[in-house]
Order: sequence, then structure tokens, then C-alpha cells
Amino acid sequence: MACSIVFVGILVTAALSIVVTTLRIGISPQPSTRKARKALLDLAPEKISGSIAELGSGWGGLALALAKRYPQTQVYAYELSFVPYLFSRLRLKLQSQNNLHFVRQDFLSVDLHQTSLLVTYLFPGGMDHIAEQLVPKLQQETILLSNTFALPGYTPQEKVILPDLYRTPVYRYDLKPS
Repeated sequence: MACSIVFVGILVTAALSIVVTTLRIGISPQPSTRKARKALLDLAPEKISGSIAELGSGWGGLALALAKRYPQTQVYAYELSFVPYLFSRLRLKLQSQNNLHFVRQDFLSVDLHQTSLLVTYLFPGGMDHIAEQLVPKLQQETILLSNTFALPGYTPQEKVILPDLYRTPVYRYDLKPS
């Protein structure tokens, strides 16, 4: 009985943590579907010259796929929500990718000048922040891959429509510093 009370307490605390973070940042952690992950990886370049950053890594599935695809490249996965971040860290311990780093930090406050591939599955407000605050700071040519949401003010070099119920778009932007 005591174990079940503790378990329920942990679940309630985890759910509340997710709800509070969702209300604070405006989006809940949502994993990319397999089809979207495959499309994002298909749109990614063969080689990466700098590091990779996943902006809002949620539960860590896409970050793990990126780290496996690019084993010689450092992958930084940024997530603010504590429970998905913790889950991702535990997942990393089980799957051991030495080039993958989960970071609990707002990606808008991070120096991404060495990053040559940005990957995201955010929401329109998050994409606005990327367009307004992050893209102007880029110091090298950078590719941005986005699941579902377009980057306002920019034209994608490629757009794939997934064969799913929602006809989900996946975008590739080749961004150059101003």
C-alpha cells in the first residue's frame, strides 16, 4: 500500500511539473513521430562541420537518432521541462551515446555560433523567437530543420509533406549570417 501511494505521488508530481512548465513556456513536450524523425534525418546533410543543437528536445528520441547518425559530431539537446529532461538523461544512460548532451537550459540563452545544424519541433511562438532572437546571431551558414512549424520570414529550401493523417510539413532552411 505504501509503495502504491509513493508511486501515485511521483506520478502526480511529474504531471504537475509538466503542466507548470507547459503553462510557463507555452507548449508541452511532444515527441516527433517516426515518420517525422525519418523525414528530418532525410533532409539533414550528409556531413556536419560544427555541432548539432536540438531546440526543445522533449523526451530525447530525435536527439538520440541525430547522435547515432552523426557519431563524430557533438549533439546538444536543450529542454526546459524537468520530467522529459530527466527521462532523456535516463534514456541516455541506457543507450550510451558519448556525443550526446542533454542540457536543461533555454536555448535562446545559449551561444550557438559553432552549431551548423539546428533541429526543432516547437510551436508558432517558439519559431517566432528563433526567427527574431536566434537567427540574427548566427555566425556561420546553418541548416534549420523544423517539424510541423515554419520559420516566419524565411523561405524553406525544402518542404516535405508527410503521408499521415495531418499531412504534417517538415521544413529545411539554409540560413546564412546577416
